[in-house]
Amino acid sequence: MRHPRAQRVRQGLLATCVVLGGSCTVASSPPIDAAGADVVVDLDDRGPAFPPLVLGTNVPAWLGPERLASEELRAATVESGATILRMPGGSWSNSYDWRGCETHDRQACYFPDAARPTDFIDFMQATGLEGMWTVSINDTAQSAAALVAFFNGEVGDERSIGVDRWGRDWRTVDEWAALRSAGGNDEPVGLEWWEVGNEVYGGSPESGGDDCAPFGWEDVWTCDGEEYVLGDDGHDGYLDIRAAMRDVDPDIQVGAVGVAEPVGWGDWGNEVIETADDDLDFYVVHHYGFDDSPDPNEAVQRPAQVWPGIVGHLTDRLGATPVAVTEYNLVSFGEADTDRSMTQAVSALYLADTIGQLAWSGVTLANQWNLANGTMSTGTDYGMVDADTFAPNPQYHAMQAWRSAGETMLSAEVADGSIRAYPTIHDDGRVTIVLLHLGSGEREVTIRLDGASTGGTAVRSGVHAEELAAGSMQHDVGDPISLVDGRFDLVVPPYSISTVEVSGAG
Repeated sequence: MRHPRAQRVRQGLLATCVVLGGSCTVASSPPIDAAGADVVVDLDDRGPAFPPLVLGTNVPAWLGPERLASEELRAATVESGATILRMPGGSWSNSYDWRGCETHDRQACYFPDAARPTDFIDFMQATGLEGMWTVSINDTAQSAAALVAFFNGEVGDERSIGVDRWGRDWRTVDEWAALRSAGGNDEPVGLEWWEVGNEVYGGSPESGGDDCAPFGWEDVWTCDGEEYVLGDDGHDGYLDIRAAMRDVDPDIQVGAVGVAEPVGWGDWGNEVIETADDDLDFYVVHHYGFDDSPDPNEAVQRPAQVWPGIVGHLTDRLGATPVAVTEYNLVSFGEADTDRSMTQAVSALYLADTIGQLAWSGVTLANQWNLANGTMSTGTDYGMVDADTFAPNPQYHAMQAWRSAGETMLSAEVADGSIRAYPTIHDDGRVTIVLLHLGSGEREVTIRLDGASTGGTAVRSGVHAEELAAGSMQHDVGDPISLVDGRFDLVVPPYSISTVEVSGAG
């Protein structure tokens, strides 16, 4: 796991963390002067805008056309609260031949039964969600440009895409827009968010050479950040690929692969940032809380310990350049998750808190890994839903809790580390609080809204579990509670994720 340089950071709304030498010590927040309140929300202290694209997920191509066409999966995706879908997958992105898959060229397509670009378009159209695409760093700039034409081009646009370094003529925008139209989608999709390559820093020595780590996993041609951006005699780099893509559609945003700690992986992040310079539309980070099954009590504290430091450090380094966390989950190596933590309540609490930390820290876009994955040999599953039945796993409820967040985040003070409170306010004055109880047993939580008018009603709904290792979570809905002088008391279940809707108080 890679941590930011030693520094002191404010824990979003919660505590103070010192990251040093790969460990993080959290000091308890000082007692708040709240006349007995556990959570104090200041309705006049507005924080950052809530970034709706932080509620993203990944849709890997191995789910196939049949699953993506399933009405059950489409309905579950909409109900999850997801806003943006990253495609066509993690490491598959570096090997996926989009043209071969689209035209049913089984020798070219990475996997004969993989979903086609048209299947992804159909899925986006059916769910009404935005999409983003990871183009292969192993492909040519012209191939990537033709893919932009496929998604975003107009039929009849005779602009030339050009001949690639291997002598292939990619002809015109019209040709690829017409291919999309032949699949049943006449109008341009308007895909705005793109990234070049997946985890390129993790290339294998067999494909990327001596600069790569001996345990590298990605089938890519380089593990050098500067070379990734500039290309070499035999390959197009980020800059050439981005330029060709934006020649087709200048309104798209093209991100480059980064790392959470820029000096890590042989100074990869710093090389990318410095070499791409003003042509870096956004900086991509992947982060998993643990390499293998964690201690559950440690896991639920981890998001507040690490995310403010990671994002704060990157913001200092990048300035106004957006940060996009296009993969995150509780455990990085599924085969090492022998306790099946990602299928348990601990994963739901970890993800719900992660979303809050990312939103408050200023991340522009984030994608949980992944919507549906398939059960691994250990019995664990990265997916929000089961890949065959589409039944929700516990982590599904994490994103769902955030789907009714308001447009603006509010500051809050919290009395102790077993409670997380993320209040947001809607433009019409309604307040929504995502409230996490990380401890065992029921707890009464007193919430005070400073600046509230007389009156108001609070209604709580959510999920909970009796233990962090529970494989499912129970739904519950509370009775309406009247506010008195801006205060109200909630009884929250153990290990719970609550969405509290407050009306009439703003």
